[in-house]
Amino acid sequence: MVTLKEALETGNLAQFIAEREGEIGDRDAFEATLRSMAGKSKEASEASFPDDCDD
Repeated sequence: MVTLKEALETGNLAQFIAEREGEIGDRDAFEATLRSMAGKSKEASEASFPDDCDD
């Protein structure tokens, strides 16, 4: 069975997908993961200025 990494490296995603056709994931776990990640992006830090900046 081809791993996702191998499929990406060789450009053979079709084989990767075909080997996993019919697999069923854990929808609740997937949704819980998405919910835990939602709104958790880090805010951009303030830009730093060079010491000789006139601003």
